[in-house]
Order: sequence, then structure tokens, then C-alpha cells
Amino acid sequence: MRADAEVNRVEPIRPTLAVVPVSLATTSDLDDVVRCLVSLWSTTENVYAIVVDDASPDPGLVDQLEVAAAELGYDVERLVAPAGRAAAVNAGLAIAHQVGGDALVCDPNLDFRWEGWLDRMRERTDSQGRPAAVVGARLLYPNGVIAHAGMLFSQLRREFFNRFRFGPADLPEALRPTRCPVTHSLQLIRHETLASIGLYDESLDLGYEGTDYCLRAFAAGLEVIYEPAAIAAHAGEMPHQPSAESEEASLDTRRRFFAKHSPRGLGEWVPEVMA
Repeated sequence: MRADAEVNRVEPIRPTLAVVPVSLATTSDLDDVVRCLVSLWSTTENVYAIVVDDASPDPGLVDQLEVAAAELGYDVERLVAPAGRAAAVNAGLAIAHQVGGDALVCDPNLDFRWEGWLDRMRERTDSQGRPAAVVGARLLYPNGVIAHAGMLFSQLRREFFNRFRFGPADLPEALRPTRCPVTHSLQLIRHETLASIGLYDESLDLGYEGTDYCLRAFAAGLEVIYEPAAIAAHAGEMPHQPSAESEEASLDTRRRFFAKHSPRGLGEWVPEVMA
């Protein structure tokens, strides 16, 4: 894994479309989305947001969300039937591609408390000095420890994991821009990347769709960069034990993911062992 990327900067040249996929079942879900949108609105400029509702089980909550989003100048797009996170994201990515903008894929439970985070993502270049094709950020849990600082591949577990998870927010190793896959929770995707790579793979879900997109970018000769100067926080609870149903669904999508990418090899994303 390449440890560092050159700290060159590029100026943003186009607006950004934030894509927020949601499925609302409780008022707590609604509160999280509204908090996310308000924090997005208050910490960014030249950003338009579209919330894509994946046929929420409680349409009344979506009605309320439409009112709140409209007050911020944002829109809500409703899917007619549940299609999964990847399909919901793709509805927004297609719009970003059509209008010629960059896309910001954003989980609805993120809270943007730090000024300038999106500017750092927009300015991020890759190891060759090009605008990075996909950019990730340093994400924290509510208690302030690291949730995500890029991703690595474990040869032992045969799985991708978040780098430095549960480490202190200011861990020096997590403060270096890094060439590596980044989480689906927050991805800035350049318009040129959308044009050349396309949309998310809707046969994958549960986070694999975001990792898959990063690997597709690398396979196309582009680069994905983790930018630690861009910071956001998860507003929800700490991770919990998944249900048997979600574990089975995760196993199915995991099989599809590795059938797709194992032939190319994943050794590049295995961390170096310190002597």
C-alpha cells in the first residue's frame, strides 16, 4: 500500500451534488437526516443536495423530510419500490453526471462540524498531481475515536477493514493523505470519474458497492485518496452486533464482490508488516 500522496492542491471548477440515500422507519432516522442536511448546508458552499428515499416504510416521515429539505433549498427523490442503497445512490449519481457536476455520496447519519472539510476534498490531488478520482475523509465515532481513515485488506480475514479504527482522532499515522480505497459513507466522486467509471454496481450493497467503486477506479488507472484534513462525525450509535438476516445478506454480497475482484488480486491493499 502506498503510504502517502503528494500534497498538491487543485481549485474546484464546478458545483457539487450531494447524494444522501435514506430509508426512514423511525423519527430518530428523520432526526439524523435533518441534522446531516443542516450541517451540510452550514459548512459548505456551492453544494446542492438531493435526498434519495429508498421507498421508506413510513412515507409520513418522508413528507416531513421534504419540508425540512425544501427549507434548505434541497430536494427529495422518492423511489417507488425498495431497491437498496446502491440503486438509491445511483439515482443521484445519474443526475450529477447529467448536469456535469461532481458527486458527494453521503451517509444520512453524518454530522459535519468542521469548516472547510469539503474544500479539502475538492482540492485533493493524487500521487501524480491529478485531481483525485475519488476522495475519502477522516470519519469519527460520536465519542471522538476514528471510525474510518481509508481501508486496508486483511490476508488473514480475506476482508477489507477501516484503517486505524477505534484509534485516537489525532493518531499521527491517520493524518497522512493515503492512496487506498475509502468507505462508501463519504465519497467525493469527480464528474470525469462518473463519465469514465460509471455508476455503482447495484448487485453489491452493504458497503461493498463503495469499495467496488474504488477498485474499479484503480483498475482504470485512476487513484482514490484518503484526505485526513477533511473530517466528519457519525452522529448515531457505535457499531452493534448484526442480526442473522443481515449477516446472511452480507455473506451473499461478499461472495459477489470477491468473485468480481479476486482475479485481479488485492495484495496492493495489504499493510506492510513492521520489522
